[in-house]
Amino acid sequence: MRFYEYESKALFARHRLPLGKSQVVNSADEARQVSADIAGPVVLKSQVLSGGRMKAGAVKFADTPDEAAAHFEAILPIEVNGQKARSVLVEEKTPIAQEYFVSVTWDGRAKKPVVLFSDMGGIDIEEVAETHPEHVSRTHLSTLRPLSDYQAKLAVARTGVSGG
Repeated sequence: MRFYEYESKALFARHRLPLGKSQVVNSADEARQVSADIAGPVVLKSQVLSGGRMKAGAVKFADTPDEAAAHFEAILPIEVNGQKARSVLVEEKTPIAQEYFVSVTWDGRAKKPVVLFSDMGGIDIEEVAETHPEHVSRTHLSTLRPLSDYQAKLAVARTGVSGG
């Protein structure tokens, strides 16, 4: 199952994770209005089911509503790994103290789901796995039981991250 970023964030919000204000838009005017409603710096992100948006130029920062509208127009036609966006996520720009990456995918060799976790964020995760393998953990899951707190903590701890 793959999610657009805005769908993932809606799922996180349902489980009460703290998130900045955001809204999916389909026009430059909507981008301008959402930016004005947020009343501060925003990030505009192409909504495609692919990584590499930043490198492709499909993520831009705006300080004003007019700049947000202009960035919408610039982002929408950009193809990211062969995919063209139909919408753009406009969200409040928030300071990031530490970035992590987590993914659940299928390990075909082990024939089990696997949690991939990195304390170096998700940009170029394949390269991070090759050059800094100690910063990427792989934790296999049961196909019969849900992910336990212990398994989640184990996946994180394997990269050296500790604490609450």
